[in-house]
Amino acid sequence: METSGQEQSDKSDYDVNIIRPQVRAEDVKLRGEGFAPERLAAIKKGLLTLHTLELMAQNIYKFQITKERSELNRQLIAAMCNEMGHYQDFQVKLLEYGFRPSIFRWAYWIVGFVFGFGSRLLGRKAILKTGIWVETKAVHHYDKLLSSIDWDEDSRKVIEKDQADEHGHVNRWKKLLQPS
Repeated sequence: METSGQEQSDKSDYDVNIIRPQVRAEDVKLRGEGFAPERLAAIKKGLLTLHTLELMAQNIYKFQITKERSELNRQLIAAMCNEMGHYQDFQVKLLEYGFRPSIFRWAYWIVGFVFGFGSRLLGRKAILKTGIWVETKAVHHYDKLLSSIDWDEDSRKVIEKDQADEHGHVNRWKKLLQPS
């Protein structure tokens, strides 16, 4: 499934074929100065949630990839790389705000392994259905966090782009699931 030109998500103008958007040194900023404690608490909770869920997502894809040279594996590798970028996005945001990642994130690593390896054992259809299910949940999670937290503008843009990528994954998995 080669895509040409700019593939858009259902919900935005973000190009979901860009796997890792460029980050420049001046894009990294110390954030949160002067924010109300309630706002900072909400941002921290949201970033911790996104960070751990992206760890799970990258592991799902990592453990779904087989040795087979196939279009599905190519797409899984691209999706894994994209999720690794999301994980980095949220780790940077956590640190910009002076927060630290959850010490319990290892549990999400394990869940990602179980979903990824388990669906791999069940075959192509299970891999695609797992991807659709997990990414649909992610899109809804992103919606909830975008609407309920007062993000700074730069962080909001990163979250919106990452959400658009999740929409793109759902669309790709649905296309690959369709009979040829």
